[in-house]
Amino acid sequence: MPYYSCLPCTGKEVSLDNNSSADIWYRLDNSAVIYPMSITTTTQSLFRLSAEMTEYIDDECLLDAVRHILPRYPIYNVVLRKGLFRHFFDTNNLPPIVRPDNGILFEKINFSANNHYLFRVSYYKNRINIDFFHGLCDGIGAMEFLKSLVYQYVIERGYTPPPPEGIKIAGEAVPEEEQEDGFTKYYRPVDLFGGVIGEMAGKDAFALRGRRFKRIGYGLIQGTVDTAALKAAAKRRNCSVNSYLVGLLLLSIAETCYKDSQKRNITAMIPVDLRRIFPSKTLRNFTTLVKAYINPVAIPLHPQAYCDEVQKQLSAAIDKERLLDKISLSSFLVRKWYVKLIPLPLKTLIVKLSKLFSFHTKQTVIVSNLGQVSMPEGMGKYLHSFSFCPNVSRKVPDNVGIVSCNGKTVISFTRQLVSTKIEKQFFTRLVKEGLDVSIVSNFREGSKN
Repeated sequence: MPYYSCLPCTGKEVSLDNNSSADIWYRLDNSAVIYPMSITTTTQSLFRLSAEMTEYIDDECLLDAVRHILPRYPIYNVVLRKGLFRHFFDTNNLPPIVRPDNGILFEKINFSANNHYLFRVSYYKNRINIDFFHGLCDGIGAMEFLKSLVYQYVIERGYTPPPPEGIKIAGEAVPEEEQEDGFTKYYRPVDLFGGVIGEMAGKDAFALRGRRFKRIGYGLIQGTVDTAALKAAAKRRNCSVNSYLVGLLLLSIAETCYKDSQKRNITAMIPVDLRRIFPSKTLRNFTTLVKAYINPVAIPLHPQAYCDEVQKQLSAAIDKERLLDKISLSSFLVRKWYVKLIPLPLKTLIVKLSKLFSFHTKQTVIVSNLGQVSMPEGMGKYLHSFSFCPNVSRKVPDNVGIVSCNGKTVISFTRQLVSTKIEKQFFTRLVKEGLDVSIVSNFREGSKN
């Protein structure tokens, strides 16, 4: 199976003036308020979306595309500022920047050097990367931006792409609904003693352990499979694609890492796009987490058993009333007047201390599937595939991002751990299920750790 190495590339940094509109400020959505307070000297809540094009990237055209499409997304054309009681977004009047990728996956964004933008655009060979600060948006909103950027980039290259069906384009009106806070929109009073807090917190989970990379930068292994073949494989197991992939991942962890001594469940947290259940056009954060867990001692080490269990749990978790409780709980504290009056420095200290003294993880792994991304018919001439890399953390050092487009599903493992045994076992499982898998890697484990 072919591999490539994401070596640092060379090139100049370029920028152009951004014709911005009058200054507007925005509140952070109720899900995002914790992210700025969680930033440390070593960690930042980032995720990466990438577009693999059919030709090498022209940096000047890419920058022109960013400059032209950014006014269509005013909620992303912002700078993060500190108020007395909370952070807020203000219009960013500085020009956007495009850089060559330095090969360091999830290096912190230097907001000042990035002209204070909360996303970073880079390129390497035929790949466009955008690293997003999670306080700005979730993967669904970010993907809308990337789709628009790719479409505009094709135009800047002098090509004539097909009509932009399903794509937000430069110059069109911006609906107010794209800037709404979905958590506030669907908030309802919640019973704190009704079990929703305990359900959201969950029990301590099995933790992945092992030697970690010493230098900055994470490992990345991506496997690409045919989407139709993947759906057929999931159908043979009588489950959804999401349940199928989560089930095989939990099985792979059980086979390679599980130790009875921890006596904890292997738990996967799965983000759910709430827009599919609660109508909203927001481009901000509007997701919540559901979980699927397995006790390897209680369930046979067999793909069907794991897929069945995950399918049962996820089907029960996608319940509108339960999700409404989670939405409301996400907004509960930030809506209370006594929380609003706590000065921002004290809130930040409370958040950092709570993370510092939280010794156990509630999840083993996060599996985030952006689903099927639609592009206009004919864009395959310019675009090969999309990929999605979620961030990792000290407690959850190996996470998975999935996205499908152009008949290809790309499964990305981002990790802090040097070992690749989970990834090897997972993709081997897919091959045993009858799928052809093409693998690429940044070979982080092969460098001086």
